[in-house]
Amino acid sequence: MNNLISIVIPVYNEEDNISVLLERLTHVLNQEKIEYEIILVDDGSKDKTFKIIREAAEKDAGIFGLRFRRNYGQTIAIKAGVEHANGDICITLDGDLQHKPEDIPKFLNKINEGYDLVCSYRSERNDPFLRKFPSKIANLIAKKFSNLELKDFGSTYRAYCTKVAKEMLIYGEMHRFIPVFANMFTDRITEIPITLQPRIHGQSKYGLGRTFRVMSDLFIVLFFSRFFNRPMHIFGYISLALGLPGLAILTWLAIGKILGLITIMNYGPIFILGIILCIVAGQTMSTGVICEY
Repeated sequence: MNNLISIVIPVYNEEDNISVLLERLTHVLNQEKIEYEIILVDDGSKDKTFKIIREAAEKDAGIFGLRFRRNYGQTIAIKAGVEHANGDICITLDGDLQHKPEDIPKFLNKINEGYDLVCSYRSERNDPFLRKFPSKIANLIAKKFSNLELKDFGSTYRAYCTKVAKEMLIYGEMHRFIPVFANMFTDRITEIPITLQPRIHGQSKYGLGRTFRVMSDLFIVLFFSRFFNRPMHIFGYISLALGLPGLAILTWLAIGKILGLITIMNYGPIFILGIILCIVAGQTMSTGVICEY
């Protein structure tokens, strides 16, 4: 295991925050004698964000910048940063100074206790209602169906074993539910409290439209987490949903034929439907068996 810690920071139009963030971040890391690489992912900023990143990288060999041609979203930015991480431990945090760099040692202490993922929960939030209420609903749903005892699934201030982080196939707004994905690979997950700092510069990129995307991605994540290691379950449910009606149709027609109550030729479309349903059900069940092995 190497001693390098990878810090991944997705940023978008954060020209007023980058310099202060890097100054505080490097101060903490140097004070704690932590060997680091800081990977700043510019998600298509339209201001001077990347210019500041480039200047910082010229002064500090431990700072690196990635730049997207357009805005792809925080999830893709995090994924790109993690893919470029060389340390055995990876930490993600926001670039708007709401996450305190001074909390990094607490994350590392937990990772060193043997956890693969250390999440954070925002013990004090001064966010407006439009941010807090959807977040609370999403947390309740995620906690209920994922069986993870976490208070806050949405906080992006996290520490990972990089190997686990690189296994996760995330997209859309799924960075908010990384703990659910991580639980497919490990159960060594915990969380620590943090105090969210008020944003001083710039504007929040969170809007009401994003809430609907978050909720739709949540249900997709929960679906995958439920059936990721048990594909036979979902294929079995589909097979039963198709096979039982098909079997019922064929049984009804067979009994009617035996008793002389109906003529099969008069029920040709229904007979064909029953056969098709049973065939598709059998194929679906076979697919589930193949996926299991």
